[in-house]
Amino acid sequence: MYLLVKRFGTDLGSDSLFFFFFISLMYHMILNSNMFIFKKMKLNILILLLFFTIFQSKADQIYELIKIPNLKIYQIDKENNLRYLTPKKDFVTNSGINNVSCKKSNNYKVEKKYIKTKNELNVFKKALFEKIKLKYIVLCEKLKVGEINALGFANPEMETILLNINTNDDDFERVIHHEIFHIIENNYKKFFPDSVWAKFNNPSFYYSGSSTSPEAYSLAKLNNTNGFFSEYAKYSISEDMAETFSFITSREKYVSEVINLDKILNKKVIFIKEGMSNIKKSL
Repeated sequence: MYLLVKRFGTDLGSDSLFFFFFISLMYHMILNSNMFIFKKMKLNILILLLFFTIFQSKADQIYELIKIPNLKIYQIDKENNLRYLTPKKDFVTNSGINNVSCKKSNNYKVEKKYIKTKNELNVFKKALFEKIKLKYIVLCEKLKVGEINALGFANPEMETILLNINTNDDDFERVIHHEIFHIIENNYKKFFPDSVWAKFNNPSFYYSGSSTSPEAYSLAKLNNTNGFFSEYAKYSISEDMAETFSFITSREKYVSEVINLDKILNKKVIFIKEGMSNIKKSL
């Protein structure tokens, strides 16, 4: 499932406020104390307090930037100016039907998917990520949006995508590109107008949209394409574009074979490529 949302999370919680109140209180107690033991330990304690303050500040800074709690920096990709984040513990953002939740994973799984994600994103240029304002990639397990299991999730406003590392490698590759396109489309709608795309399909076709749960659709490539690379592409125009983009960028040989047999997909592929070409001209 791939969705766009406006905002994750809520305001800073009471735990953070209590932490800074505690630090401030301890700081003044140590400075004003006349006890010998405090005087002797003053420097070491202040250093420790400073360390924990910096650590908490970094955690709060991540939260303030993308509105997801309990995250830490896993790796920084300086070449593409991307920050990979993982949960320190399981998290839930917001509440109710629109919440986003994900679970902490072990380092082996994270490292494996981090390498794969980085390799897939190396096909793009740093300038593209800067243009589409993508900065953060969250790697976690058992991603859910509301009560729906999700393989990926894009949040253009927070410059973030979340990737479910439980996903099998074949699907995971395409999910990466799929989510990237949601960020691209959000920033360059003028190059990907829905009105043009809708005309590519057969007149009798209608996207199912909210009438069907996204979980009901498969990401597997269709044997009989008839204008769509996967069942999930039939969910909405945005998902159709993202699926088409994911096949173009990760299954080039397959796409070149299919478009010779499917006139609708040929038009869709040309449309996506032209849109991306217009973006590259602006970089």
